[in-house]
Amino acid sequence: MPRALGTRSRRSLAAWVGRIVAAGAAGYLGFVGVEGSRRVVRPGRKLLEAAEGDPQTPADIGLAYEDVRFTTRDGVTLAGWLIPAARDTRAAVVLLHGFSWHRLPWLTGFVPWLQPRYNVLQFDFRGHGDSGDAPITLGTTEQRDVAAAVRFLESRGFGPIALMGISMGASVAIMSAPDLPVAAVVADAAYARVENPIANRMREGRYPMAALGARLIVAAASVRARVRLRQPIERVAEIAPRGLLLIAPQEDRVVAWTQSRDMYERAREPKELFVVPGATHSEARETAGPAYERRVLHFLGRHLDGVPHAAMPGEGGESASQAASSARPGAPTV
Repeated sequence: MPRALGTRSRRSLAAWVGRIVAAGAAGYLGFVGVEGSRRVVRPGRKLLEAAEGDPQTPADIGLAYEDVRFTTRDGVTLAGWLIPAARDTRAAVVLLHGFSWHRLPWLTGFVPWLQPRYNVLQFDFRGHGDSGDAPITLGTTEQRDVAAAVRFLESRGFGPIALMGISMGASVAIMSAPDLPVAAVVADAAYARVENPIANRMREGRYPMAALGARLIVAAASVRARVRLRQPIERVAEIAPRGLLLIAPQEDRVVAWTQSRDMYERAREPKELFVVPGATHSEARETAGPAYERRVLHFLGRHLDGVPHAAMPGEGGESASQAASSARPGAPTV
């Protein structure tokens, strides 16, 4: 009898411990869903201000520009710069920034080598920079911003048009292109599934149950924003017959480079995958240097200008190790 009582006591204790652990896990996951979704949908706006000594406008790097504003179909006013090309062309590139930032960090890194050949439109997504307030949805409603940018360029007589994005901007470009009259997409460090960067950020912060937490955050963010957050990989096959260049920083710890590989495999021709060894998130251009710029400009030349050229190393659908040869030898790891 005492032995039976002891067994029942242990089972009762184990049951209580199990309930406490379950309640703790539920409370933790509830907190993750609520706080994580807030940080996605309303992350806090960074002002359009340069660090001391850095350029604040294209004029500060010697480029003419026009301050422009245009409005989306759902009434959000977006702010940007229209930077005319150095040559006589109507071809244009829409440059799309990353999550929780604005256009300024990409001014010095990308515009100086794009502008000699193409008109460049930079703007702030909704809820970012100097643009109007709205929930951030990691690409779902931001598609309306890109559509408004393309309509604006068309109203000015520009075309053909390419979309070029980095991080969130890359994923927004992929999601937007199938519905727009654009000729090409360049997507650098794009996520195929919105849960990937969220889970990776959780792991970086040492939060447990990152994969499950990311799914809960996405579900809660959909409720906050009142729209289902959609996945770029669901749309990538619809980009064709437009050209698609996917750029994958191989040491990216925010968006796994395999996200680009997965989308490359799902996409239809014409498509290219450029893997940059040693590059971390949003640092492929700095790591690959001139090889990055050549690769992008040659791609745009084919799809915007109709200029054929000999295949460059790493173009096409080769493996990551083969694509690595197209990055500059000895490039530093950022």
